Parts: sequence; structure tokens; C-alpha cells
Amino acid sequence: MRKNKGKTGLAICGAFALVIGCTAMFSGLAEAAAAVDMKGAEMIPTAYTLPAAPETSPVPEGYQKAAYTVVEDPLDYYKDKKPSEKDLSQEKAAEMGAQLLWKMFGVKLDGATIYMGYDPGTATFPRAFWSGDVRFGKSRTPGDTSYSFLIDAVTGEAFNASFGRTLNVTVDLGLDSGLEKNPSEYMKLAKAFAEKKNLVNGEVKECIYNSQGYGSNDPEITINVIGVNGQKAMITFSRYDQAVKGIGFNASMEIQEMMDKIMEQEAENWVHEGRAFGESEDLVVK
Repeated sequence: MRKNKGKTGLAICGAFALVIGCTAMFSGLAEAAAAVDMKGAEMIPTAYTLPAAPETSPVPEGYQKAAYTVVEDPLDYYKDKKPSEKDLSQEKAAEMGAQLLWKMFGVKLDGATIYMGYDPGTATFPRAFWSGDVRFGKSRTPGDTSYSFLIDAVTGEAFNASFGRTLNVTVDLGLDSGLEKNPSEYMKLAKAFAEKKNLVNGEVKECIYNSQGYGSNDPEITINVIGVNGQKAMITFSRYDQAVKGIGFNASMEIQEMMDKIMEQEAENWVHEGRAFGESEDLVVK
């Protein structure tokens, strides 16, 4: 999701954006991954505790497995990344992703192709994950209607789920200042959706405006949701027709917050080290 500038506060970009370092949050995993060169990325020391991953969830009520095809994602980014023995198989991960998309969007994947990519973790998202990019038909272009998911490679815990499309009408993609000042309509939608889908494991305590932007030619707005128990989620809606475009789940929010703190600490250390170096130079000159 490309974000519009405005007084949006701290705009949370979501787990997949952290993984690949992009600003396109809910515009389709393949499009975003193809647009970013991750060669030479360095892992930071993992001297911190990762959020605990729960056991895999049961099959959603009413779900029936669809007749879809699972293939390896041919993107160069995934070419040399292979799952370990402890990771879910590609087929199992694809099925868990299909269940997640059905639960969030009600979409059945009969006839679809799921392009699966594995990653052992990145510098900004230190959890191994499977990504799935769902397409209907033989084409795979940024303009296709698509569904995407990101799940923990070991447990299947959900990180992100998204829906991408290209509208057949021309819509203003700019910042809606009225919504920025009063996003209550979308806060109500976010609360209702979060409680219906049990995104925060209970009732919603608070909804917070995050940002506006667009995916393809579809204008979007993102709302953060906080549950009474402290769990968090992030929901992106189309500003065109209020369709749900993407969901960031509690696990990805926790990881992002953790990484934000680490990066802030690294930045502070860098500033302090720079000041100390400057002071030492002053002493030498004097």
C-alpha cells in the first residue's frame, strides 16, 4: 500500500513490508517482492526474545478444501531459500493459507494457483515464514485480482492476509482530509470486522486511525484495532467501496513493535557513538 502524506501519526506498514523493506503493504505479495532487491541483506544479532507462537488453529467451521494447484514461487528472491525439517511442508502451508483466506474473505480457491515462497527470516522480520500469492487463471501481473497470505513457517500462525485488485473506474487516490479528521465510519467498520473475525481474541477496546494510501488504483485507509486484552490488529479498507483489503494480525504487530524498539535503540547507540567520536576528535585537535 502506497501511503499518502498527512498527519497520520506512526503509520504501521505491516509484517510483509518489514520483511522486504517496501511501502506496498497490501498490494499483493508478488508485486511487492518483485519490486525490491534483497540481495546482500544482513541479519542483525538475534539477542532478543521472539513473541511466542501458538499451536496451529483448527480448521475453520464450514470450510471445505478447494481444488487448487500449489507451485513454488519462481521469483529469484525465493530461489535459494529452502524449508528445514521443522518447517511446514509447502503443501501444508498452502492449505493453512487457503483456510485463512476463506476465514477472512470468504473466498474459495477452486481453480486457483498458489505460488508459495519460503523465507527463513530477515533482518527486519526474524521469524521463518511461508508466503502465498493466489492467482486465478494463467497470468500473474500486478493488475490481476489476487489474494495473499503470510504465515509462520513452523506453526502456521497468521501474520498477514490481503486482497488485491484493479478497479475498472478512475478514483481519486489522494489524501481524503475529511477522513483524516473524522475516520469514525471506518473505525466502526474495523471494530465490527475485528469482533466478527475474532482478530483480537475478544472485544475491541479502541480503534486508531493509522494512514491512507492506495494499492494499484484502489484508494485505501488503514485502522489499528486494540482489544480489551491488549491484542492488536490492523485492517485496511478500500475508500472506494469499503471492501476489506488487508489484515495484519497480532503476531506481526508484536514483531514489528519489537523490531521498532531494537532499531530505535540501535539509532540511539549510533548517535551516542558519533558524539563520543566527535568529542574525542575535539580533544585531539586541542
